[in-house]
Amino acid sequence: MRRGDDFLDVDALDEAMIHYEKAYRIAPNSALPLFKLGTIQYRKDENEKAIDALAAANRLDPDNPSILNILGAAYGRAGQTIEAITAFVRVVEIDPSHAGATMNCGRLLFSIGKKESAEAWLAKAATLRPNHSETLRLLTEARLALGQPRSAVTSGQQAVQADPENDAARLALGQAYLSIRKLSEAHRELSLFLARVPNHPDGLYYLAETEEKSGRTAAAWKLYQRVAKLDIDPEFRVLIRLKIVLTLPVISKDTVEIAKNRAMIDEGLQLLPRGPVADAYASGGFTNFYLAYHGENDRDFQERIAAFYLECCPDLAMTAPHIGQTPDRKKFRVGILSSFLRSHTVGYLCQGLIEHLDRDRFEVILLRSPVLPLEDPVAPVLANMADRVVDLPDDLARARAMVAAEEADLIYFPEIGMEDLVYFLAFARSAPVQVMGWGHPVTSGIPNMDAFLSVAAMEPDSADDHYCETLIKLDGLSISVPEPNLPESSVNRSTFGMTPNASAYLCAQSLYKIHPDFDSIAAALIEKDPDAYLYFLSIHTHADHVFLNRLEKSMGANIHRVKILPRVKSRDFTALLSSADVLLDIPHWSGGKTSLESLITGTPIVHWPGNFMRGRHTFAFYKRMDVMDCVVDSADEYVETAYRLVHDQPFRTSVRKRIQERAPALFNDTSAITEISDVFEKLITESR
Repeated sequence: MRRGDDFLDVDALDEAMIHYEKAYRIAPNSALPLFKLGTIQYRKDENEKAIDALAAANRLDPDNPSILNILGAAYGRAGQTIEAITAFVRVVEIDPSHAGATMNCGRLLFSIGKKESAEAWLAKAATLRPNHSETLRLLTEARLALGQPRSAVTSGQQAVQADPENDAARLALGQAYLSIRKLSEAHRELSLFLARVPNHPDGLYYLAETEEKSGRTAAAWKLYQRVAKLDIDPEFRVLIRLKIVLTLPVISKDTVEIAKNRAMIDEGLQLLPRGPVADAYASGGFTNFYLAYHGENDRDFQERIAAFYLECCPDLAMTAPHIGQTPDRKKFRVGILSSFLRSHTVGYLCQGLIEHLDRDRFEVILLRSPVLPLEDPVAPVLANMADRVVDLPDDLARARAMVAAEEADLIYFPEIGMEDLVYFLAFARSAPVQVMGWGHPVTSGIPNMDAFLSVAAMEPDSADDHYCETLIKLDGLSISVPEPNLPESSVNRSTFGMTPNASAYLCAQSLYKIHPDFDSIAAALIEKDPDAYLYFLSIHTHADHVFLNRLEKSMGANIHRVKILPRVKSRDFTALLSSADVLLDIPHWSGGKTSLESLITGTPIVHWPGNFMRGRHTFAFYKRMDVMDCVVDSADEYVETAYRLVHDQPFRTSVRKRIQERAPALFNDTSAITEISDVFEKLITESR
């Protein structure tokens, strides 16, 4: 051992022990010799002996914080976590200003999964000792685990500022930036971390995710491959190999690239080595998101991906104990399971179901999966509409057990495919009936998912072939949503970066939803209207550039009349939509909430119904309104209709007037929820 204020060499420690053992024999009722002996034994890593001596000292002097603090440390090092926490709590009760004990209590609480309590203790410790980098690092990690990435960024910045060489703090800060999609900042911090710790698996993995989300797919592939070659957990290696197969561009360059990537997935799923995975979620499992934007039938791939997970981790398909029993209760119990029961499109679309599902027949339980943002304004509103709320932990086994413990008759998944934990929870048989909705409108591929709740007007004739679930086509729109707030005053286009006195065509979908086949339509439209501008919404600088470079191949010199607008806050979105002359819908992925928000403003949407439900939402809305002027069936008609809506004033006025008059029919439709209530009752009854 090195010499210093807190360390003595072995000879000095042994000499001190002889001294204090003698003192203890002389004064066996004094706590001081025992405290000194225990402290020395702790420093020599003789933890059990240290605990015996310190516990004896504590019995003689029960309110001495110094004794309790070292005792807590000894308990912690010996793996006796609960005893350690108890000791540290007592230290803080005696001395509320004791920053070390406060931090250690938070650290240990975090280690046993008590994330909320850990965050509170660590936040208090950070207040007591403001610039202590390790406390701030632990606080950052606790906030990340709680789904508080913005708060995690704040504490992570403070941790790195306090000690720029705290590598773990920089890694946590990079992860926090990644969580809030500040990709440039995440890239910077993770790169700095890896410059000091070059082959750290987590650092490489998070940087790969950053590159993937930024649209730099080739860089992401290389990083994932680096991780796979490291000495990592075999279960993690199995899933990293799957990640390499399923990592897709955010923006596809053309249909040739789509075909090539799908062929690679096909081959990869055949050749990938399987291996046992105890916990698919904890070991790095994931849902595939960008596959759905290829504009193809994904049923086969989704089933094969689910089969891969089930082969590696059969426990995913666990059956809840209450399955097969018929409970004796007056109401059916329905669980609604999602990560997005908050300020999100899924939360918006689910609001009417939560509020209006027939309470004479059903008890409604919200099963909120992490991660729930701190101080989300919509989450408590939705929670108050439910009969009960269960907040699930960020732990697959525990969350699955809690879902099963609710003994639901039916579990409704508003979406499957957007968030990893929900995806894996859907594999279990947690209720006799399990139904998914169209929040992410693609089949799950999961054997235990019984039904897909869709809308008849959104489905093409061949719809049954697109789902592994039983397809239920509702007559209504399946939603009862409030009307969006209209802009409070006249809209100034320049506020959003639009050219004030030129025709404005706006595609308000995320860029990854815009299939390469749409490029020729956009090019034809901008060619036909030489004074107009075409606007899209940014997702990230690199992806924006990839999209513009792709579009330029069709646009040529006209690309200068295409602009990428910065994204706006939710409260300003209807103002943006109303500022455009026309909204352009994508046949491969139609607007849902975006279309509803546009129609209530009266802004017409040109819509060409696609081959899959995900490209036909606006069609169902127009059909409900009985306004079909903007629905087309060819690329040429698409261009002509968009142009006419801008330049044929009588036609434009007529269409806008009828949209404004009839759009209210899309909102506050409780009959749609009555229809779902009937469907749910039928499904539950038939399952018994």
